[in-house]
Amino acid sequence: MDVAPLREQLRNATQDCSARGLIFAAKWAAEQLCSLPAAAEKLPVSLVLPKATETNEREQRWAAQDANEHDQMLLAKCLFDMREFDRVASHLQECKGPRAIFLKLYSRFLSSEKEAGSVDKEEHGQEEMVVSAEESEQRQAVARRKRELVAIRDELEQLDRATGLDAFLLYLLGLVLKALGQRAQARSALLRSVHEYPCNWSAWQLLETCVDAVRQPIESLSTETRGAGWMHHAFMAQMLVEQFGGSNQDFAVHVRHLQQLFPESPFVQGLLAVRHYSMREFEDASRLFAQLQKTDPHRLDLMDIYSNILYVMEDRARLGELAHRCAQLDRFRPETCCVIGNYYSLRREHEKAVGYFQRALQLDSKYLAAWTLMGHEFIEMKNTAAAVDAYRHAVDVDERDYRAWYGLGQTYEMLNMPHYACSYYMRAAALRPYDSRMWCALGSCYESSGQQRQAIESYRRALLGSAENEAMAITRLAHLYEDSGEQAKAAYYYQLLVEHAVKNPLSDQPAASGVGSSALHVSGNGQMDELAAACLFLAAFENDRGNVAVAQRYLVQIVDGASSAGASQQRVEEARAMIRAMNQKDTAA
Repeated sequence: MDVAPLREQLRNATQDCSARGLIFAAKWAAEQLCSLPAAAEKLPVSLVLPKATETNEREQRWAAQDANEHDQMLLAKCLFDMREFDRVASHLQECKGPRAIFLKLYSRFLSSEKEAGSVDKEEHGQEEMVVSAEESEQRQAVARRKRELVAIRDELEQLDRATGLDAFLLYLLGLVLKALGQRAQARSALLRSVHEYPCNWSAWQLLETCVDAVRQPIESLSTETRGAGWMHHAFMAQMLVEQFGGSNQDFAVHVRHLQQLFPESPFVQGLLAVRHYSMREFEDASRLFAQLQKTDPHRLDLMDIYSNILYVMEDRARLGELAHRCAQLDRFRPETCCVIGNYYSLRREHEKAVGYFQRALQLDSKYLAAWTLMGHEFIEMKNTAAAVDAYRHAVDVDERDYRAWYGLGQTYEMLNMPHYACSYYMRAAALRPYDSRMWCALGSCYESSGQQRQAIESYRRALLGSAENEAMAITRLAHLYEDSGEQAKAAYYYQLLVEHAVKNPLSDQPAASGVGSSALHVSGNGQMDELAAACLFLAAFENDRGNVAVAQRYLVQIVDGASSAGASQQRVEEARAMIRAMNQKDTAA
């Protein structure tokens, strides 16, 4: 496939989005444009571009109107770039072309957001209770914003019925409908928009927020967007990372297609890095982020996620270096404040960390990461009321944020309110169905509230997900079945626990002298006792069934493991006592 049509498509997208003030979409298109292979005349993959259609009468009329209003648009765009949104709307009041209408209505939308955001910033910066006058001002601002949004929606819908809307006005309609909470209608408008003009990345990102992955099968959405050509792959790869952490097998297919088109794209490299992060493969994610930073050292996009990785890895040196570099680049970016907040959190200076997360929210009140991370900091400070407030703000910004729902579950668990915690953990598990941490937390809550059957189902569901919490889920299932008197099922899971310990020995533990691979090698006194208890249970279970030789093998594992700190002394003595009793029984017989 010739690269020239794709290059032309991306050039036009950069210009069209930039002319309408969609700077993030323009930047995204320009990045992909510069990521195309410079010397290649042919692409290594077949490329589906939208079919060219003949210019109809309506589009000719729109083009003529835009040309007649070109001078007014030049001034309006200058005012827009200076964020004088009210002046833009006033200046373009009499214009009739679709480009002018978009910039006029988009400026009105941004003006209403700016007014409501200024009230929110004042509230976020205060630590005392909000007085009634400020509450009244906030309510009035919210009411004015809603009236303005309804007016913009009505004007767009009336225009759609009269002459139709172009792709950018459909995007704006979807944006307004989403802000009004009408997600289904917004989704329909955005699907129309991306099919008419696929290279508006802002429309794709907004469409992703209107998708309910819990209730809507991913296959149906893939079918609905397939006609958008190669942008379908970019959207699906992005959504699969955001919604499923990249665990879906189709992710690799979409990314492979993008890599063949844009071998040097920072967008694609960022997708792969975030996927590793979501799957808790921190070393691989850190390596990709370091490469991305080396390629573009002045880039701040995704650096907040990179700082999360370094925080989990407890790499204080690299996190400090990243925070210093981000502060030098732009101290007033929310991502920079987030990185610095993570640095102070790693140093256990939680008050300073909260201060930087609050500064990030003053810069962008809808910056999701800051709300969630601030909730984590309040948990560390034992301020559960503030943590709940932060997490609730996070789910108000994006109800698909499983971290915020999980944080709410943890907070209510700390408050000894397991029923509320179960509800929030369930929301997190629904958003991350293959994350064993969600199901283990839910199972623990069910246990503490006496719902043993539900706890068993949750732990069994955890075994279908990631292997990170596999040992915990197996252990709890064995205990629950043992407590309920289901000895055979308990024995099954205790056997799984022993096999898990044998298959996953710690590399930093010395091998037991004279012992084969069946000796127990585990870490921590609690885990040692769990495995020793499992072997004791299995020995008693097999002995009762008449399998004395099998029972003694389990007991020997405990005794032999003691030479390498494999089991506690109490468990070892119990095992030796059981061996003596079996031997005495055999002698007497």
